[in-house]
Amino acid sequence: MHMYDDLGPDELYRKGLKHFNRREWQLAIATLSHLPSDDEHYPEAEELLARARLKLQLAADEPPIALAPPQPRIMLHALLVIMLCVAGASGFMLYGRFLPTPPVEAAVAKAVLPTDTPQPTAVPTATAVPLPMEVPVMPASLMVLPADNETFVNTPKNIEIIIDASGSMLAEVPGTGKRRWQIAQEALKTLVTSGTITTQSSVAIRTYGHRKGGDCGDVEMVQGLSGFNADRAVGVIDGIYPAVGGMTPLGGSLRAAAEDLQAAEGSTVVILVTDGLESCNGDPVAEAANFVHSAPQRMVHVIGFAIGDQDASNKLREIAVSGQGLYFDAANSAQLAESLRQTIVLNYQVVTADGAEVAAGTLGQPEPIELQPGTYKLKINANPPLEQELVVKSNARVEARLRQGYGGLLVDIHTGER
Repeated sequence: MHMYDDLGPDELYRKGLKHFNRREWQLAIATLSHLPSDDEHYPEAEELLARARLKLQLAADEPPIALAPPQPRIMLHALLVIMLCVAGASGFMLYGRFLPTPPVEAAVAKAVLPTDTPQPTAVPTATAVPLPMEVPVMPASLMVLPADNETFVNTPKNIEIIIDASGSMLAEVPGTGKRRWQIAQEALKTLVTSGTITTQSSVAIRTYGHRKGGDCGDVEMVQGLSGFNADRAVGVIDGIYPAVGGMTPLGGSLRAAAEDLQAAEGSTVVILVTDGLESCNGDPVAEAANFVHSAPQRMVHVIGFAIGDQDASNKLREIAVSGQGLYFDAANSAQLAESLRQTIVLNYQVVTADGAEVAAGTLGQPEPIELQPGTYKLKINANPPLEQELVVKSNARVEARLRQGYGGLLVDIHTGER
């Protein structure tokens, strides 16, 4: 096995670029040659490879050696030969009429200097024309971490969970022997008993589709907004069961949640858990946008459970985007439980100048996110929320470290080479 076979394309490209910038042409060629030739993610790799080969060829070419000027003794021999040639020519002119005329070639041959007396020649100097150096644009990495010796338990002040209890939740999850609803119950109970939600938060629980099938008005508040109590929340979750043919009124559920939280103050989130799209002609995207309109401390998170269809996931993601929140795809119990946890813990978003989200994550997640170079805004969804300008350079490693200030969170940005 070759030493480069274990490296992924990203690592190969980074190593090749590093060798190129260090003028290590052979290593750059060896590394970049192992990138797939048809990989559209590294269009500049072929150009770098060609330049490295040219640089190696120029370095290998040596200039021609200049000939030394003739020594004095050799010059004396040359002068004698010339004098003899002149004398011979005079004799031929004097007795030319008695001798046959020599061929032109023979006369020229007698005038040629001996081969052991080379004449000095000008040595052409090769001038290398420098090629323009275009530094490839490399993605940067970002991690949002607590500062040293800082611990954050920062859950929203108000939380409303909307639980899907439509008929499709009765479907069995392949390979588990459990129905979707059973897995959702387990994940929800894990969330409320994990300590992620603190007693400083108020919690409400709504559900839809659990009383009778075919009824788009089947949207019910099963726990009003009140101080969080884990045991009470578990009892409420255990009491919900999907109805056969139950509908999916996402828009109606979000509109009802907005009414529940109309007077809520401070950071407020709605968490919508669904295994399907709107089935009652509602407009959940518009309802989510209305809920957060002119309210930066409000957001709508959406968890698509066992969706299995990219178009459906994209439609659900639109609800989260319009609600200033996060979207998660969850295919199993562990992913659903983790998605629920991430909607509650301190999370962040990276947006462009016009507000378009390009990345999102949670405080202290182990894997960094990748960003293209540019200027962004880092939004920390805390109470109160925090926004910080973020300037990202090519191939940079950016760390945003959070610390507690007197009036809320503060962030320090540290940038280094990736």
